[in-house]
Amino acid sequence: MQLAGQRFLVTGGGGFIGRYVVDLLLEKGAQVRVLEVPGKAPHLRDRQGVELLEGDLTRPDDIRRAMESVDGVFHMAVLALNPSTENPRLALQVNVDGSFNVFEAAHQAGVRKVVFSSASSVYGDTLEVMDEGHPLNARTVYGATKIAGEALLRAMATTFKLDYVTLRYMNVYGPFMGFGLVDSVLKRIASGQPPVVNGDGSQSFDFVYVSDVAGATVRAMEADVTDETFNVGSGEEKTVRDVVFTLLELTQSPFQPEFKDVQVPMLRRVGSSEKAARLLDWQATIPFRDGMRRVVEAQLPHGAGAAAAAT
Repeated sequence: MQLAGQRFLVTGGGGFIGRYVVDLLLEKGAQVRVLEVPGKAPHLRDRQGVELLEGDLTRPDDIRRAMESVDGVFHMAVLALNPSTENPRLALQVNVDGSFNVFEAAHQAGVRKVVFSSASSVYGDTLEVMDEGHPLNARTVYGATKIAGEALLRAMATTFKLDYVTLRYMNVYGPFMGFGLVDSVLKRIASGQPPVVNGDGSQSFDFVYVSDVAGATVRAMEADVTDETFNVGSGEEKTVRDVVFTLLELTQSPFQPEFKDVQVPMLRRVGSSEKAARLLDWQATIPFRDGMRRVVEAQLPHGAGAAAAAT
């Protein structure tokens, strides 16, 4: 689908990844409508080319209103991992019922294509490198709701002849994420405390930089591809120790990590993104160390000085 001159709805467009998707759509000449919960995205209120609507995924009328005169939908709004664990019923309402509302409204409005942001959590914990055919073995409420969302979209798209692509993001990181390993390590360093590592730090993941993920997301809408699911990762497997020691080095921090002898819930989650390279003509471009440097420069612009000042 051509992006320039088209109107796209981005649910969750004020979030960590969503704001990068909005920026990229604007760069490509698209018109963007963002649906967010009230008060979530004040930075978008006066943004040229962006129409901000406040609403709730669990209210069908809000979704139908947001879907009017839209060419394509990026469904990115979600109740994240930790809140889903704390409140499973809310996770069901937002991630499953809310996704159904989005997919139903897209069909009713005659939207041409839906891109759904899923997650590697659908795979659970496995020592294998996962391709898209790997068994879905989620062990969290969040992962289970993502499996349900994928299944709903596939069934509804087949029934109503709706083009769609599902994307399973690996471990996304970037500046000001607000949660996750990278953010927690930098916050500890900035506050004058050593990073804390659960277990021995050998747990490994596919870390992919947020702008690369946004590129894959927009490319999924743009490409002449439908009824497909893609992993979105960098292909670089890094351990928790790799992340912690890289950040300590880049910040020139004097600290050493503290290791806590606790059981960790996951040992490895690494995916193959070969299918995305082949069918979407997409691959990650930001190497691990460069991405980590970008985060440090954004969050601790004075490097070791910022950390030292906090001690």
